Order: sequence, then C-alpha cells, then structure tokens
Amino acid sequence: MEVLARLTKPIIQLWLPNAPEQSDYQKSSNRFVISVLLSTFTYTCALIVSSHLFLPLDPLGKALIIRFSSILGSGILLALFTIRFSGQRIAALNIFIATLSAGLALVSVQTGGVQSPVNPCVIAIPALATLSIGAVAGAIWSLIVVAAASLLFIAANYGYVFTNIISPQNMAVAEFSSLLTAASLTLFIIIYFEISSKKLHELFNAEHLQFVQLAHRDSLTGLANRRYFINEIEAVIAKARIDKSRFCILYFDLNNFKKINDNLGHHSGDQVLLEFALRLSKLNRSSDLIARLGGDEFCIILPGLTDAEAIKQKIHNYSQVLDAPLLLENTPYQISASIGYAAYPEHGTDYETLLQVADQKMYQVKRGQNTNMRSTLHRKA
Repeated sequence: MEVLARLTKPIIQLWLPNAPEQSDYQKSSNRFVISVLLSTFTYTCALIVSSHLFLPLDPLGKALIIRFSSILGSGILLALFTIRFSGQRIAALNIFIATLSAGLALVSVQTGGVQSPVNPCVIAIPALATLSIGAVAGAIWSLIVVAAASLLFIAANYGYVFTNIISPQNMAVAEFSSLLTAASLTLFIIIYFEISSKKLHELFNAEHLQFVQLAHRDSLTGLANRRYFINEIEAVIAKARIDKSRFCILYFDLNNFKKINDNLGHHSGDQVLLEFALRLSKLNRSSDLIARLGGDEFCIILPGLTDAEAIKQKIHNYSQVLDAPLLLENTPYQISASIGYAAYPEHGTDYETLLQVADQKMYQVKRGQNTNMRSTLHRKA
C-alpha cells in the first residue's frame, strides 16, 4: 500500500488545485476524490482492453462497453478539470457520480432493464456519495437510484420489453463481472475513506495539541502564560489542601527594562526576555513551573519549598545565574531582576493573595534597590 501511494502521489499532485490557502483537511479530501477518479479511469481503460482481448463478447457487447467507457471517461476528465482549476470538490464528485449513473443506466437498458446483471453496480453510487460528500448527498443519490430502478420495474410491468444484447452463454460472465466491479469499487472507497479518516484524525489531534499549547504558552518565550499559570497554581493549591503539602511562588520583575525598549528598541527587549527565560529555566526542576505573566514579569511555582532560608537561597541562586552580561548592540548589558516571594499557606490560601503578597515583596526589593542606588550616587556627588 505504501509503495503504491508513493507511485501514485506525483500523479495525484498534478490534479490538486493550485490554492495555497487550502487547509490540510481540504487537501486530503481533494486527494481522496482524485484517487477515486483516477482509479475509475484506470479501471475503465482495463475494461476496454479486456473486453476486446479476453472477454467472449460479440460486436454489440464491445460497442456497448465503448459507449459506457466514453460516457464515464468524459465525466471523469470533466470532474478532474473541475477540481484542478476551480477547486470545487463536491461539484467534481457530482459530475462523476452523474456520468457513472448515466453510463450504468445505458448499459442496464440494453442488457435486460430491471433484470440486467449490471444493476448491482449501482450500490457503489450512494456509497461513494455518502463517504465522499456526506449523508445528505448519499440520501439524495439513493433516492435517484431507487427512482431509476422503479421506472425500469414499472416499464417492465406495463409490458415494455428491454433488449438484452448479452448472449445466454455470456450471462454468467456478465453477472460475475458486475458483482466484482461493484464489490471492488465499494471496497476501494471504504478502504481509502478509512485511511483518509485516520490521517485526518491524526491531523486533528496534532492541530488540537498545537492549539492547546499556543493557548497555554507565551508566544515569545515559550513559557507558560498567565492563564495557564493561574490554572496550575489553583491545581497546586487544591492538591496542597488535600495532602497538607506546601509550596512557594517567586515573582520576578526585570530592572530597567523600559529603558532598553526605549533606547535600543523592542527587538533588544525581546532578546533580553528570551535570555532571561532561558536562564531561569537552567535552575528549573521538573516539578517547577515558570511562567511569563506579561511584559517583564515572571513567576515560578516551587513545590515543597517553604522554609524562609531555603527560599532566600533559591532567590540568591536565581540572582547569580543572571549575573553574566548580555551583549545588546555590541554593548554588555547586566540582566537583573527584583524578586519577591510568597509561601502557602503562611502568606495566603488562594492564588490572588499569594500573587499579591509576592508582588508586594518584589516592589519592596525594587524600592530598596532604587534607594541604595540613589544613596550611592549621592555619596559619589
């Protein structure tokens, strides 16, 4: 199957509509339609060859197969051009199904009407319409098939005698060929539909996972975003209430970040944010969660860490990992951040209180840094 798919892929690709805005679902659906059309066209060519070389048909039978193949081949080509140049997949399918129905009706009328051995082939029509277009199309084409069969039945009951160009000795061959054709076409449609459905399901799951990740991740740094962080901290709080565990959160705010954006541009600011996120991740345990809450504010959940001295040591470790300067516009820039913290349950039992306490402690650190800087500048003056 894989070898056949690789061999037929370039041919199918030639008939795909040149529409770059099409989704993967539309492309997969178009491939399904083109595969059905090309497979039927191949079968039609094989039918013509076999009828002339291998099947014991008289001239009338061979002529009928030529007419049927001409009708079906014309419909297939029209459907292929329709999907190639207009991208109208459903229109192409209806053209194909209509010409297939017309061809089968022609053969049925000339081979016994309601008693024609080709009649089993019509079961492929509603099956194809249902699996390739939808349930409504399948129901419509089923009604059309039933209406056509009813006309043949009524005509026969009112005395109309259908000609049958199939000789009695070839009737078994005709019946066998019709059943084989119906079964083969229906089986192909079902198998290809199953394969396509599986691929589309995998594609849907991949796109859904990507959507979930995008919804939960900061687009710049790839860290968790504010929404996901709040969901996680609520989950951690719920778990802590049950098993009496503890945790703390660290709240980071970059120092002098606005000056970078104002003086060097937002691209330099983005570079600082990316580097800051990378350095925080270096000390990240598998149980920790780092998030960018927005702008230059970051937060980390640290399960199992509530001792004040251990928290201060952790803050010191994060401050150290930020010490290495970063080059911006060929100028070294010292990354630093004001860091506050809050411990559960000492400082709060809900996420809003914990974030508020950590934010307040962070601003206390920032004010202290600004006061020390002003004192240093005053002494130098």
